[in-house]
Amino acid sequence: MLIAMGAAAGERWLASLPRLGRRTVEATFFVGLVLFGLYFGAVILPLASSGPLKSFALKNNGDLREEIGWNQLVRTVAGIRDSLSPEQQANVGVLVGNYGEQGSIEVLGRAYHLPQPISGTNSAWLRGYPEPPPSTLIVLGWSRKGAESTFTSCRLAGHNGNSVGVHNEESDDHPDIFVCGPPRLPWPQFWKEFQRFG
Repeated sequence: MLIAMGAAAGERWLASLPRLGRRTVEATFFVGLVLFGLYFGAVILPLASSGPLKSFALKNNGDLREEIGWNQLVRTVAGIRDSLSPEQQANVGVLVGNYGEQGSIEVLGRAYHLPQPISGTNSAWLRGYPEPPPSTLIVLGWSRKGAESTFTSCRLAGHNGNSVGVHNEESDDHPDIFVCGPPRLPWPQFWKEFQRFG
């Protein structure tokens, strides 16, 4: 509403200017608009697969950095699931620590027939956990200490990273992937404490 009101006032002001002044203001506005659009396009969109445009986007867009390695992460999780015994595979869940890991499993995991991720981050927490709860969990986004203190029977099962060497949360902060049993607390109690914002 405010933009529309400002545009109407701006149009009236522009119409009151002499022709040369009007053309100068219009040209300046549109050049600025194009430059602004190019700058934000280069930040938000991966305009190039290599070179300075890619480096610029990765330097200025943290969310884009977090998406690097999603395909590898999902393949690794699928490989871990496939290495489990048939009994474990029958009742496995993928529990994630943040919305990037959730997005990768939710979007790309379908091709590998991975279950929907179990996440306590933001509104994903409202989805709850599967019924019946999984007896085997592939746990991403947790430290060894955090996983072992929260879940039963944890073992290191794999590592997360990316082949292009981009530093992001998954490859730097918590690259280990664990296979664990259920939470030490009963699922309802665990779920109440699992809600996170980020």
